[in-house]
Amino acid sequence: MLQAATAWFSSSQISQNYTISIASTNAISSNSDVTPGTSPITPFTVGLWKVQEASHKTTQKKASIWTCDKRRVELDRLGPGGKEAALEALKAEISALRKLRHPCILEMVEPLEDTRSELIFATELVISSLGLAISSSGSPHEVELDEIEVQKGILQLTKGLAFLHQSARVVHSNLKLESVVLNSSGDWKICGLGHTIPFMSADGQPTQWEFPAYDNHLPAQIQRSFDYLAPEYVLDEQITPASDFYGLGCLIYAVHAKGEPPFRNRGNLSTIRSNMGRLEGGGGLQNMEGLDQDLRSLISALVTPKPATRLSAQTLPTHSYFSSLAISTLNFLDRSNFASKTREEKIAFMKGLNTVLARFSEGMKRRKILPSLLEEMKDPLLLSSILPNVFTISTNLDPSQFQSLVLPSLKPLFAIKDPPIVMMVLLENLEMLQSKTTKPAFRTDVLPLVYNALDSEHATVQERALLAVPALCETIDYAEVQGVLFPRVALVFTKTRILSVKVSTLNCFFSMVKTLDQSSLTQKLVPLLAKIRTKEPAVMMATLQVHEAMSLKVEREAVATLVLPQLWSMCVGPLLNVDQFGRFMQVIKVLGERIEREHTQYLRDSQRIEDKSAVAINGAAPVTSGSLDFQSLVGGNPIGASPASPNGRAPALSATGETPSWEDDVWGTILSDSQNSRATTPRAQSPALSPAYPKPNISARSVTSTLPSARALGAKPLHTGTLNTLPRPSSTPASPSPLSPPLPQNTRPPAISNASYLSASNPPTGGFSVNVMQPTSTTSSSSAKSWSTPQQQYNKPNYNISLSTPAGPSNTSSSQFQPWNPPVAALTSSFHQPQTNPKSFGMPPVQPQPPGLSMGLLAPSKPAAPAWGSGKSQKQNLSGLADFDPLL
Repeated sequence: MLQAATAWFSSSQISQNYTISIASTNAISSNSDVTPGTSPITPFTVGLWKVQEASHKTTQKKASIWTCDKRRVELDRLGPGGKEAALEALKAEISALRKLRHPCILEMVEPLEDTRSELIFATELVISSLGLAISSSGSPHEVELDEIEVQKGILQLTKGLAFLHQSARVVHSNLKLESVVLNSSGDWKICGLGHTIPFMSADGQPTQWEFPAYDNHLPAQIQRSFDYLAPEYVLDEQITPASDFYGLGCLIYAVHAKGEPPFRNRGNLSTIRSNMGRLEGGGGLQNMEGLDQDLRSLISALVTPKPATRLSAQTLPTHSYFSSLAISTLNFLDRSNFASKTREEKIAFMKGLNTVLARFSEGMKRRKILPSLLEEMKDPLLLSSILPNVFTISTNLDPSQFQSLVLPSLKPLFAIKDPPIVMMVLLENLEMLQSKTTKPAFRTDVLPLVYNALDSEHATVQERALLAVPALCETIDYAEVQGVLFPRVALVFTKTRILSVKVSTLNCFFSMVKTLDQSSLTQKLVPLLAKIRTKEPAVMMATLQVHEAMSLKVEREAVATLVLPQLWSMCVGPLLNVDQFGRFMQVIKVLGERIEREHTQYLRDSQRIEDKSAVAINGAAPVTSGSLDFQSLVGGNPIGASPASPNGRAPALSATGETPSWEDDVWGTILSDSQNSRATTPRAQSPALSPAYPKPNISARSVTSTLPSARALGAKPLHTGTLNTLPRPSSTPASPSPLSPPLPQNTRPPAISNASYLSASNPPTGGFSVNVMQPTSTTSSSSAKSWSTPQQQYNKPNYNISLSTPAGPSNTSSSQFQPWNPPVAALTSSFHQPQTNPKSFGMPPVQPQPPGLSMGLLAPSKPAAPAWGSGKSQKQNLSGLADFDPLL
């Protein structure tokens, strides 16, 4: 607790109100001097003071904190008396600094605080001392100063000395490199006022001269430097303002000599007398051969043994060394001078400034010129003249510097619509604004400039903004283009009556096509283009360009129904020339060919998908070659297996050796597999499906039928075996079993010859039997005639059913089947198997069957109806058949 209390009492108010910035040790380069908003300044020393960058916790204002640790080694080794003398000298320096206020004097923002452990005060933000700025020792605080900046600094020191001599009535008497610091703007500021001598004492009498004794036991930082001390003060015991200009001359020499003064007196009066004697004898200063003639003349006019021959605060600015155009420009731009100029003079100056900016270093432009320009942007009438200079300087700024220094001053200008020249200048530099800002900052801070320009009443501003839109579409994100930029451009397109603006909006639409989605193109852009009523060729050709680009992205339906109708309407415009009309026709032909090509391919693909779906529904795989015969396919053999069927039969061939066609025999092929299925699969009872003859005997192979027409009636696939006949009145006409038509021709399996028929033999009395005939190879003439070429087969019906005339009482009822009687040769070539149980007509229960290549008979999805003869009417039987035949 005692330690915490001691730390609290030893802490200062400045430490509590300011946050010390922690900086890296990176060097300050010649062209990247520290500016506000950049990385923190590395701490440095000025005499016994340590200078650190800090920011106020409340106002966030930057400042420099000066601290002197009372426990440092240099002070502890002095002893109690020497330490107290050193601390008093430091306090006197701060006391004099607090009393003096001038633009060329270091400004104090927090007074001195004397704590138990340190002396601390705060000043304006400074970046380096002059000694560190010109040092060649490789210090991390080294700042290379160009000649113009040195000239400007010398004039500022001259003004500061003039203030001390004329207003404060004191002599600095210790002007040296460590007594000058550079602030964040690059201005030179006078400090180190601990040895100032007033002209008059408190009683109104001239101040008594004191011998400038040099104590080797005290730190050199708190004593006068004999290397810069004027000879009249040391030798003649005079106190005069000219003494400070002698020190200024030595300082100018040291700046150009990398810190070396013209004389090294080493705190010895005898050495001073010797050097002054040689100077009076005409020996002059040494090592000045490499300096400019005007600079040598200036130094020689200041470093003189006689004070009367030296330049003064009034004559020094008129020296030829300060007559360059760059110095005159800086003097004109000085705050105290520029405010008194008229608006016409300011405008003329700003227009000519851009021609001389190349003479200044990047550090000078950034630290000195740019802040002055930004400060003058408060006058809207000067903006058009100031902004070009601001953007010229900003070219060499990095993004962080631009966003911290320039962008805050530019953001209020983005909403200014009058005068329009302001927006024109800003839009011309939009690319640089985008390159100097991050994407979020550009979207939130800079893009409003484009939107405000699109809303402007001046056509020139709108055109300039529209010219910038294509480049923006390449860089900003999709949501910004889709939701904000496109609607604003569309609004300009609908409202404008100016031809050039209309064409510019169409060019913007062309650049947006690759960014917008298909929905926006078809639902927003196409209706927008359809509202064009002008027939001007420039508008028509720009619209054609948009349609051509859009047609490459949208679907063919949109091209056919939306784009092409507009192009046909526009191509007959009366103002188009031959070349322009030809361009329209070229695009129309290309789009028409695209629609023809793509839609043709679409129809083929659709047909192929339908065919595959139909084959999949019928339980058969598509056949890609003619090598697979139909009997192997329906017999359950996998593709690629032996063509022999499970029952040992070989597929029938036509007389020409070709595979029979599907149209030649449909019913016999479908009813071709009942024998195998009957032997292995039990069957459930099913509604009677036999013709109206008494006790029919039907024998068929396993029948499966899942054709689309049966599916539509709610039928379910059922693998059937033996179909047993049920009693039925003989007066009921016979009705064939309803089966669906065959598959489409392009997906049909290899067909079977029309030599197979569903025929009726002479049944026993009171009934008949129907047997399914397998195709056989025969040499009979009737069988040979039954074969046909594939082209002929396509023209025949897709079914061929024949029922023979039964014997007995039902002979008269079979006459209605005469149109389907086949040739006698075909009937004689058929074979049939009698049923063993003609009195039962039932079906076994449905059994699951893995997908194969066989076909089955469709069973109705309704419950089984009672057999014929059970007392029900014939209408009930017909309703059961309706599940199979849509005609019933």
